[in-house]
Amino acid sequence: MAESYTKTLPEPRPIYVVDFFSGCGGVSYGFKTTRSTSHAFEVLAGIDINPDSLATYSENVGAASVLQDVFAIAEQPQLLSDLVPALKTLTPNDPLVFIGCAPCQGFSAHRKKDPRDDRRNNLMLAFARICAHFLPDFVVMENVPEILRGRFSQYYNHAKTEFENAGYSVTDGILDLSLFGVPQKRKRAVVLATRRNKLELPKAPLSAKQVRTVRDAISHLRPLEAGGVDPYDAYHRAPKHVDRILEKIKKIPRDGGDRRHLPKDEQLACHADLDEGEAPGFTDVYGRLRWDTPSVTITAKSSTPSCGRFLHPEQNRNITPREAAILQGFPHSYAFKGAFISQYRQIGEAVPPLFSRFLAKAVLDAVKPTFRFDPVFAKARSHGDKPLVVDAFSGAGGLSLGFHWAGFETALAFDVDHNAIATFNKNFGSVGRVADVRDPALRGMIRARSGIRPLVLVGGPPCQGFSQQRRGVGDDPRNNLVLEFAQLVEDLNSLPSVIILENVTYLNSPRGRDILRSFQARLDVAGYEVERFDLNSAEFGVPQLRHRIILIAKRRDLVSPLTGPISMGGGNWPTVGDVLGGLPDDGSPHEIPNHQVSAEGEKNKQRIAYVDMGGGRLSIPHDLQLDCHSSYSGHLDVYGRLDWFGQARTITGGFDSFTRGEFGHPFFNRSITHREAARLQGFPDSFEFIGNRSAVRRQIGNAVPPPLGYALALCARNLIDSTAEQPKSEFAA
Repeated sequence: MAESYTKTLPEPRPIYVVDFFSGCGGVSYGFKTTRSTSHAFEVLAGIDINPDSLATYSENVGAASVLQDVFAIAEQPQLLSDLVPALKTLTPNDPLVFIGCAPCQGFSAHRKKDPRDDRRNNLMLAFARICAHFLPDFVVMENVPEILRGRFSQYYNHAKTEFENAGYSVTDGILDLSLFGVPQKRKRAVVLATRRNKLELPKAPLSAKQVRTVRDAISHLRPLEAGGVDPYDAYHRAPKHVDRILEKIKKIPRDGGDRRHLPKDEQLACHADLDEGEAPGFTDVYGRLRWDTPSVTITAKSSTPSCGRFLHPEQNRNITPREAAILQGFPHSYAFKGAFISQYRQIGEAVPPLFSRFLAKAVLDAVKPTFRFDPVFAKARSHGDKPLVVDAFSGAGGLSLGFHWAGFETALAFDVDHNAIATFNKNFGSVGRVADVRDPALRGMIRARSGIRPLVLVGGPPCQGFSQQRRGVGDDPRNNLVLEFAQLVEDLNSLPSVIILENVTYLNSPRGRDILRSFQARLDVAGYEVERFDLNSAEFGVPQLRHRIILIAKRRDLVSPLTGPISMGGGNWPTVGDVLGGLPDDGSPHEIPNHQVSAEGEKNKQRIAYVDMGGGRLSIPHDLQLDCHSSYSGHLDVYGRLDWFGQARTITGGFDSFTRGEFGHPFFNRSITHREAARLQGFPDSFEFIGNRSAVRRQIGNAVPPPLGYALALCARNLIDSTAEQPKSEFAA
C-alpha cells in the first residue's frame, strides 16, 4: 500500500547499522524509518541463518542480507568485514550501531521445566565478543525478560561483563511493549550499551489505560472465512481448517472463549488433568482473542489454534499473517516472503518495528539531543522596564504570548473575531478589543497607551487569501489587509520602533507578490529599514513544519543592525511525540482545557485504521476510499496520521478532522484534539481557548506559534535596546 508524500527535511548525516539475528527486519525497519533533523540510519546489512527471513528483510528494509551463522563470525571476527565491505570504509567519526536480538526460544518461560541447555543461549556472548572486536558506538539488544532474571541470567551476565571490559556503559531493564503502542501483552528485556554517554531506556508514551486493543488494531480488516483471502491484501489470508477443527472453533464463545468451553470429550486428556489440579494450565489453547484488551504475546506458532489464543475474536478461524503482523507492530505495507507457515514464524520471532522506533530515537537523542523550548526559561530573560507591544490581527494571542515570555507588555490587541478576543483577554487580561484595523479609534488608543516606553507593532493579517488551498483566486478582500496594516503604520507617524509582519509563504505568490512589494515600499517611505526572512517554525522549538514569511522593519534612527531571529542551536527539531506524551485519552475526568476527544464515524474509523504513522489516504484500500479521491492524485495527506517520531505538517484551522489533512493521532483512531493541536503550535496547557468547537480550532490553526513569537520578540528587543547583548543560547540545545 502506498504512503503519503514525504516531508522536506535537512540532509542528514548517516548513522550506520549492522543487524545481527536480523530475522525479517523488525528492528532494522524501525531504525530505517526513524530519523532526526540531523541524522538518519543507514542500514548496511542484516545477518541471519533463515533464507525466508532474509528474503523478507531485503524486500522491506532494502539493505544487504547476509546468510551467515553469528557463531562463525564470533570465531573469526574479520569475516564480518568481508561479509559487509562497507565496514572497511567507515572512519572513527562515523557513528556505528550493532543490533543483536538473539533467538529467545532457549530463554523462554515455556522452558521452565526443561533442564537441557540450548546452544542458542550462547549466541548472546558470541555477539558481545563481536562488539568487543569492532567497538561500535552503540549496541542494542532485545530479548525475553528471563535473560535478566532466573537461571538464564548467567548468559546475559557473561555478555554484560564482555561489554564492560570493552569500555561500554550498559543500561538494561524490562519494558512493557503495550505501553509503547504495540497492541499486545509483550514484556521484553532491553539492553542498550554505548562507549559514549550512558544511554537511557525509552520512556513509555502511553498509560495502562491507553494501551491499544485488538479492536483498535485489527477490527477494520475485511471479514474472512477460514481459507479466505482479502483481494486487496495477500497477507490477510486465513488458514484453512479441517472440518473437525472448524467445528471445534465454532463452539468456542466469541470474545475470549477457549478450550475450557469445549465439551469434555473434545478436550485432550492432558488438559483435563490440568484443570483438576490447583490451577488450570494452557487455558489459551483454542482461545479467541479478546476485543477490548491487547492481544496475548504473538509467537512463532500463532498460525495454530492448538498452540495458544490465536483465534479471531468472533470469526471462526485463526488470525491471518496480516492480523498477527499488525498485532506485532508491523505496518500494513510490510510484505512477507516464504511459505505460509514461515510467514507466521517470522512475525512471531520479530521485534515489533513500532517499538524498535523508540530504541532508534534513544540512539538519535544520544548522538544529538532534541531541542525543547521551555517557556519558564524564556520568562527568566525578562529584565528592566517592559517595552510595549501592540498586536494587530491578534487572534488568540500566539505572538503576544511569545512577546510576554521575552519581557514585553501588551498595550493593545485587536481582531475582528470576538471569540479570539475573548480568548486573548482570558489569558492576558482586558487589553484586547474587537475592532477592524481600519477603525480610526485604534490610532488614538495606541498613541494614548504608548507612553515613553519603546513600542513594537506586530501583526499577522489573515492569510487564507494567499493560501495554497485557494490557488487561482486573486480577489479575496482579505488580501488587502496587508496594505491596511501598512496604512496603520503610516498613520502612527513613526511611533513604533519596530514593525513585524507574519504571513504564509504564498504572500510571495503571483497573486500576493505585488502586495508584498507595496508593503515594503510604503514602510521604506515611512522611515523604516525592512528585511524579509523565510522561517521554518521547527527551527524555533515547534514540532511542526510551518513555513512563514516574516518582514521586520526598524526605524532608521535605531543604531542596532537589523538581523533576523536566531534559530535553535545544536539540538534537533522536536517531534510530535516530544509534545503529545502525557495527555489522557481514556475518557477519565481531567483538568486540561480544550482536550475533548472527537467522536469519529465508524466508516472513517475504519479508514484511518489502515493508515500507519506518516501515511495518508493512499494507504486505504481502493474500495474504501471516497469516490472523489479514488481517481484523484492530489491532497495525499487527507486521512493522514501524524508520525510520533517526526514533525507535523502545518496545523491549519481544519485540524480537528483527519479528513482534511494529516491530523490523525499517531496511535489512536481519531483526530487530534484542540489541546494536542495547541501543543503542536507551542501553546502551554495553561492557555485556555474560548468559544465553540469551530471557533477554537480556527484560533489555534491561525495562531503564530508562541515559540516563534518569542524568537521574533528577542530580535525586536535587540533592535530597541542598542546596549543589549546579542541573544546567545535561548535556542541552543
